[in-house]
Amino acid sequence: MKIFNYFLFTLIALVLVFSCSKTKDETIVEVIARDFNFIVQDSIPSGWTTFRFNNTGHAEHFFSLNLLPDSITFTDYHNDVAVSFDIVFDSLKAGKSKEEATGMLVNLLPQWFFTSLKHYGGTGIISPGESVIITEKLVPGTYVMECYIKEKGVFHTALGMLRPFVVTEQHSNSIPPKENYNIAISNFKYETSGELTLGENTIAVHFNEHPKFGLGNDVHLIKLDENTNIEDVIYWLDWMNIEGLETPAPVMFLGGVQESQVGSTSYFKVNLEPGKYAWIAESSASKGMFELFTVE
Repeated sequence: MKIFNYFLFTLIALVLVFSCSKTKDETIVEVIARDFNFIVQDSIPSGWTTFRFNNTGHAEHFFSLNLLPDSITFTDYHNDVAVSFDIVFDSLKAGKSKEEATGMLVNLLPQWFFTSLKHYGGTGIISPGESVIITEKLVPGTYVMECYIKEKGVFHTALGMLRPFVVTEQHSNSIPPKENYNIAISNFKYETSGELTLGENTIAVHFNEHPKFGLGNDVHLIKLDENTNIEDVIYWLDWMNIEGLETPAPVMFLGGVQESQVGSTSYFKVNLEPGKYAWIAESSASKGMFELFTVE
């Protein structure tokens, strides 16, 4: 009996040690957004990664993570993609219609942007002074981290918020968090389940579908007040509008997650106070892709 108890206690101890090592090895990446750059380490292991994103600037910020094709460099992305959006937005400011600007953008962007670039999430928009925690599962490769909010009619990407980010072959031992709320994203709706509570919530976002053309589906969390007009928010989220994505935003943004691969799940944490909120999509808000809710 004593031998059995010794074996049992030893087994329990090994399990506890292994569990602690999993927690200890969790990959946590600190990202600070300033006006206008990201402060973040240059490389991380692949696998589940938790990002703690703090906005210390005066403007709204976010970051998206786009995995480059093997043959494409960060310079290619800057010259062929970021600059193309700058040119197209300048044409909108000069009076071109959205239809004309869209046609111009399709012609300017390289074919690999449509066929080979892969999106691996990132944070939703957050207001100045706010922070958000997200967890993504990343594969090895070179990514572009970017924020394309606007400052006086210029994308933040053109002001310095565009940088390469390497995910290495080394694999982390991190595991995804346990959610208390789920958002399943399809075209063009959110299906939610679970219960939101006061204080910290962990939301799992399941990417079931993306539109064939244009931006993919995403989710942003906004907190409404007595002056919030949801139509103003929808207008602001459209980058093709001259005032779209221009600081300051017409509502408080508290995070969310950017577009990711179909079939994948992203997570984000948020502390909720009593009030009125909404889930809203940058890509499809104008098509009614938002959901109002109240936390009491």
